[in-house]
Amino acid sequence: MTSRIKNIVLESYSFFLDIFFPKRCVGCGQADTILCYSCSQKIENIVTPVCGLCGRINQYGQFCPPCRRKANTKLKGVITAAIYDKGPLKEMIHHLKYTGYKSFAEDLGQLIYLRLNKKIPSGKILVVPVPLHPKKESERGFNQAELIAEYFSKKLKLSGACVLRRTKETETQVKLDRNERLKNLKNAFACCDKNTVRGKTILLVDDVTTTGATLNECAKVLLESGARSVWGVVAAKRIQSI
Repeated sequence: MTSRIKNIVLESYSFFLDIFFPKRCVGCGQADTILCYSCSQKIENIVTPVCGLCGRINQYGQFCPPCRRKANTKLKGVITAAIYDKGPLKEMIHHLKYTGYKSFAEDLGQLIYLRLNKKIPSGKILVVPVPLHPKKESERGFNQAELIAEYFSKKLKLSGACVLRRTKETETQVKLDRNERLKNLKNAFACCDKNTVRGKTILLVDDVTTTGATLNECAKVLLESGARSVWGVVAAKRIQSI
């Protein structure tokens, strides 16, 4: 399906939703808006970056070297914009992915922009979204990580590219622990443009992370393809150790 056809389908779907399911705030149910001002103010942005394992304050949100070894992660760190369980953020992510409210991608992208605008990791940056399997992307009509990445990368004037592809359709990760997730995702990703990746500091984008398994598997592929380093960048993180 071409991008133009996808946009037409999504616009028609949004029109259908507006007629048969009038807009209501995902936070409080107020009519005529999908996110009211009062609920938007309840989103808790992360101001102080910390290591995702030990909680030690640091410059960006990178893992302390001992924590990185303990977690056996390929990520240099995970930059998180807001707290998943505070305010309407969970509902915003759910409605973006499963109800088709694409405007939430801009809201999530704005949260990341505000987080990164203060300080960006050094190096030649390339913004890369975590890919969906082609079947899932076709069913959904879009990749939410790609929409989020497009929004904040344009605002920050950063280069972006969809250099990863999902090579196998994996089972849902919701009820799996970190080791099961890592096993489920093994060999699930491939890099389709090593020249673009080589020597870059990658900002690997997703909407939400729980254990970091998806980000870690993507980071492994990107580093094997010549990336200098890989940072996870997410709108929200569920409260669970990576």
